[in-house]
Amino acid sequence: MRRPFFAFTLKLFMNDCLFCDIIAGRVLSDKLLETDDFVVINNKYPKAPVHLLVLPKKHLEKTQTIAGGEPDFWNRMMAAVWEAIKAAGLDKTGYKLVNNGAGYNHFSHEHMHIMGGDVSLAGGE
Repeated sequence: MRRPFFAFTLKLFMNDCLFCDIIAGRVLSDKLLETDDFVVINNKYPKAPVHLLVLPKKHLEKTQTIAGGEPDFWNRMMAAVWEAIKAAGLDKTGYKLVNNGAGYNHFSHEHMHIMGGDVSLAGGE
C-alpha cells in the first residue's frame, strides 16, 4: 500500500522530537511566553487547571543537564520558570514544579512542568 504524498512530505519536515517540532513551529501549541532560550506552552493534556511546560529551545537530553554539559542551564531554566509563573498569575495563587526522571520521563528533551490552580492536587506536599 502506498503512503499518501502528504504523509511522506510531512515526515520530511517533522523531527523525531515533539518538543523540537513545537519550538520550531511545525506543531501548533498554545504558547504563553518565549525567552531567548526557552518556550513556555500550555500542556495539551493538562493534569491541573493550569499546566505549563517550560521547554529549552536547544534540544538537551536530561543526561546533558545533569552531567553539567550545559553550564548555567538550571539557573536559566529557573529564571524562565519564574517568568512563566508570574505570567500565568500563579505567583499569587500557588504552584508546583515537576521535573520527571527515569520511568516517569516520557520525552528525552529536558523540560519542566508548572502546575497550579487547585490546592487539592496530590503530590509535592
